[in-house]
Amino acid sequence: MNYGNAGREGRPAVDPSTLAQRNLSIAGFWLVPAMELPGKYAEPLAALLDLTARGQLRPLVGAEYPLAEARRSHEDLLARRTTGKLVLKP
Repeated sequence: MNYGNAGREGRPAVDPSTLAQRNLSIAGFWLVPAMELPGKYAEPLAALLDLTARGQLRPLVGAEYPLAEARRSHEDLLARRTTGKLVLKP
């Protein structure tokens, strides 16, 4: 298992047994491959987008940063000082 491969840069392997001991999980879904499979994900993605638009599904926002502090947001993410999604505000 790896963390952070969306940026195409490898990260140290994560031992799943250590996650279980600390009651942690890593989950993710990369949208780009799903978009390349017509008919496979269109309906579920549309349902998720609809739930989000209606406010019934909300992402876990871990922190908000001014756009001028984008570098610090990346540093915090790489140092694993964040939880949830990071939001950059203009």
